[in-house]
Parts: sequence; structure tokens; C-alpha cells
Amino acid sequence: MNFKSKSLWLFISYLLLLICNSFLSFSIIPYKDIWKYDKVIHFSEYFILGLLYINALYNQDLKIKKMYPLLFISIIPIVDESIQIYVPNRVASIYDAFFDYLGCYMGMSLYYLIYRYKNG
Repeated sequence: MNFKSKSLWLFISYLLLLICNSFLSFSIIPYKDIWKYDKVIHFSEYFILGLLYINALYNQDLKIKKMYPLLFISIIPIVDESIQIYVPNRVASIYDAFFDYLGCYMGMSLYYLIYRYKNG
């Protein structure tokens, strides 16, 4: 892996931000109506993660580019939701994990389609 790659460090930074977010208790948020959009938020943040991950992967000199992302990225929503079990005022949900996966795979698919279209 090329650790001098900006796209790799952008992905790692965003991933750490997502994981750190799992440790936060959101009992002090004044806007209670934000939870109506919980699934949209999950989808969006993991959509961005999927884009960043595939972008970082395609900027590497790796020969395995199809199975590797699926294995690695499949662990992240499970870890994210598992952390929330132990954080006060947070609830782990299988539906949240579903929207995490959906967003991530949609982001990866979109990047792949655009990359493939641009490069023939």
C-alpha cells in the first residue's frame, strides 16, 4: 500500500471519524426531530465511505481489487453497531446496519461505474 497517497489518508480519516462517532452519546442534541432521518444519515455517511474506499483502492497498485473491498468494508458496519451497544443513549439496530451496507455498496458501485465508464 502506498501510505503517501492522499486518497488513502482521506479514507482512513473518514473511517476514524465514523468509528469515533459511534462512541458519542447524543443525549444533548437539542433537535429531537433529527432522528426521523436516521436511516438517511446512515445511508449518506456510508455512501461517502464507499466512494472514498474505492477511490483509495483504485489509487493503489493492488492486483486484487474486487473481493478485497467487499471483505474489509463488510466488517465496518458490524463494528460500528457493536460499539453502540455499550454506549449510553445509543441503540444498535440491524436496520441501521442494513442502511450502512446499502449506502456503502451503492457508493462503491457508483464509483466503479464512473471509473469503468471513464477508462473504457
